[in-house]
Amino acid sequence: MTRRLAVVLVHGVEINDKHFGDTAIARLKHTFQRATGVDADDALVVEPAFWAPVIQPYEDNLFRRVLGSPDGGYFRWLNSQGTRADRGSATAVLLAAASGLLRWVPGAAKLDFPTLRWLTVQYIGDAIAYQITSGDRTIYDQVHLVLARTLRELARRAGADAPLCVLAHSLGSVIATNYLYDLQVEAGRKDGRKDVRRISDRVRKTSQKTPLERGETLSFLYTLGSPIALWALRYRNFGRPVHVPPPQLADHHPELRGRSEWINFYHKDDLVSSPLKPLNDEYAEHVSEDREVSVGPPWLSWTPLSHPWYWNDRRVIDPVGKTLANAWRTLNHH
Repeated sequence: MTRRLAVVLVHGVEINDKHFGDTAIARLKHTFQRATGVDADDALVVEPAFWAPVIQPYEDNLFRRVLGSPDGGYFRWLNSQGTRADRGSATAVLLAAASGLLRWVPGAAKLDFPTLRWLTVQYIGDAIAYQITSGDRTIYDQVHLVLARTLRELARRAGADAPLCVLAHSLGSVIATNYLYDLQVEAGRKDGRKDVRRISDRVRKTSQKTPLERGETLSFLYTLGSPIALWALRYRNFGRPVHVPPPQLADHHPELRGRSEWINFYHKDDLVSSPLKPLNDEYAEHVSEDREVSVGPPWLSWTPLSHPWYWNDRRVIDPVGKTLANAWRTLNHH
């Protein structure tokens, strides 16, 4: 019986389309199939973790109170450009960027620079809303519940102990590593305490029934355009990273432990991303490589507007597909 690999895609800020990963998934499967000669649908189980609907109602409420209707014609147009940009449209990125120069648009907003206001709410708002406060962790838990349900579905389709690959972009890399870190600390990893409860009861009841759902089979982690370094400013000496691989991987898939990797893809012109290994000794140990890539079309790749392109760029997705192909061959002794 063929053993399958489980892959989860975790999106970043301002995603309003549940099909955000379609282009990346198609490219990943194409590369995998070329490398192995087998049907990717028989070997890979891929699930997107679409967490945006958790935060969107809160942002829409804020928008109505401060700026006006988020469903108005101009903001509906901006949302459509965001969706096109997520799918790799350079034209959409340019149009949205150019509209940021408009100080006033008739009927668009109560305040000036409506595009930049929209960007502030949609982009920075996601990151702020996700934060745990001293008295409330509702959104944090709701977002993690999406990941828990996604991993549960992967375990159902790929197998309870299928090797897990995580691709996470932008804020999604923070969300994914936070969730995996919480799982590892609760399991009593070497730098955690077994009595620490970092996962809410609701999330716990939804998931964690299988090794995959507990993060024990985490084999490959790819962070794309990640702001983890900025996020780590909250912690003394930049905190502690998720461990890749977790120690339990040796029990489930000892043949993969030496092949496991955490590749952090960053672009020097992307203001959100940066290397992670220099943060501290633990990051240096668990991040296999900070890989600099140039993403996006040549006429935009040298600007900060390159940030949305990691999903759709062959220089990012093709190496991941080849790594998964090698892992599949190892699992199935091909």
